[in-house]
Amino acid sequence: MPVFVDREERRQQVVAVASRLIAEAGLEAVTVRDVAVAAECSTAIVSHYFHNKKELLFLTYNSSIDQANARCETALAAAEGDVKAYVAELMPLTDEQVIEWKIWVAFWARAISDPEIAEVQRNCILRTRGNLTRVMRDLNARGVLVPGLDLEDEMRRLLTSLIGMAVQVIFDPADWPAERQHALIDGQLSKLYRPGRLPTSITPPAELSDLQRRVR
Repeated sequence: MPVFVDREERRQQVVAVASRLIAEAGLEAVTVRDVAVAAECSTAIVSHYFHNKKELLFLTYNSSIDQANARCETALAAAEGDVKAYVAELMPLTDEQVIEWKIWVAFWARAISDPEIAEVQRNCILRTRGNLTRVMRDLNARGVLVPGLDLEDEMRRLLTSLIGMAVQVIFDPADWPAERQHALIDGQLSKLYRPGRLPTSITPPAELSDLQRRVR
């Protein structure tokens, strides 16, 4: 009797292998044969689930974005609207998150000449900024934030800092331990809250100064 193989499960297994290889060697260095060898299957099997290398790589890119978004939404729901919980799921703090950032950076270079990838990236940033702005507007309506903030502009600054930090983590991880990453993000977020309304997930400014001195 033939063994039943779930098509989507097998595709995701191959995507997971491709993700690791992209993070290790970059897009151009990854071939269908490399993925097949690492997945311990034949190139024919990989080709059965993906029409070509481009489809495999593009699904890998989209899958990494979807996984990060799912984590963010779960964390946000569990923390009842705490924006830091959402942002923490995007920070390169764990091995899984670092791999995701390596994949994203690899695809950004290709996005310069590939309109399809560029469109995915634009939509990803717009969705993330929109989610963050929505949460901050809710906090603002509850009187938690400093009055008069341009929340969309603040979220642009936050995401720009996050992206810049993540790139530095990839190339110089020793200089960016978790403590320094949290200090950078907390420093930006803490400025948005009224005195006495800072959530416990964000380190207060006075404590941030001590933390920043310790990680220098």
